Amino acid sequence: MGVGGCRLLFAIGLVVLSLAANNHAASSIDAGGRRVSSVSYVNDGTLGALGGAAQSGVSSIVVRHGYAGQLCDVSRLAIKAAATNVNEAGSCQLSAQAVLDDGTWFSLVGSSLVWSRVSGPVSSISAGGLVTVSNVYQDMIATVRGDYLTWFSSQTLAIANVGLDDFGAYANDEVEDSWQVRYFGLSSSSAGANGDPDHDGMNNLAEYLADTNPTNTISCLRILSARSALGTKVSFQSSTNRRYTLYYRTNLQSGAWTNIPSQTDVSGHGGTELFTDPELAAKYRFYRVGVHLP
Repeated sequence: MGVGGCRLLFAIGLVVLSLAANNHAASSIDAGGRRVSSVSYVNDGTLGALGGAAQSGVSSIVVRHGYAGQLCDVSRLAIKAAATNVNEAGSCQLSAQAVLDDGTWFSLVGSSLVWSRVSGPVSSISAGGLVTVSNVYQDMIATVRGDYLTWFSSQTLAIANVGLDDFGAYANDEVEDSWQVRYFGLSSSSAGANGDPDHDGMNNLAEYLADTNPTNTISCLRILSARSALGTKVSFQSSTNRRYTLYYRTNLQSGAWTNIPSQTDVSGHGGTELFTDPELAAKYRFYRVGVHLP
């Protein structure tokens, strides 16, 4: 008999139907041929010739008629996840089915399998198939595997990065984890918010806010030029991932910075940006560029 399959036995003057599934079965000792039934099955037995008929209300059970015995073997293993999308640091329950060669299947308890991580941010898998994933710095994919006897199968999970500043040594420093990993790798002492590895006077937090390269001295937010011709034109290097505002004041030593309405909260285009102050009457003006996340 195949593992978890169904078996149908007949003998002269004796008919026994045994269906090993779902804990519901109909069986009889038939001296002349009659029908017996249970909640899930109906069995018509016969005397003499080998044969019979069985019907099940459970769609996953098939009985072959006219055979003294029926063998069903496992043909493959199917792994299923309660949810294939999992938030970082979350959990997901795995289950498994043994699919038989006649198209039917039976469920396996999680502890019947040996579970293992194939790839991705999986922190643990319990004996019962509960997967716990790690914190991530960006959306990632994880793959886990289940082995049952000589069969195995795998399941892919999509891990969502729901916290932007919660990854490992880079957590809770106001700098987005993916930005730090991009420039410094997974764990670097140079990636802290107050570090200035390229010695350009802007720490990593300022470089992150400006979306500049913290390992390149010439990559930082600074005014490149300011010239007057039908209004003052201020140029600087911009990023398509940031928004910018041009401010001015008339005294370099003191006074509040005032934004120029036409040049407030403007999306960067990448490359050299050119902002214009339309004021022509002012004798002196000093400028600064503000940057913020979208």
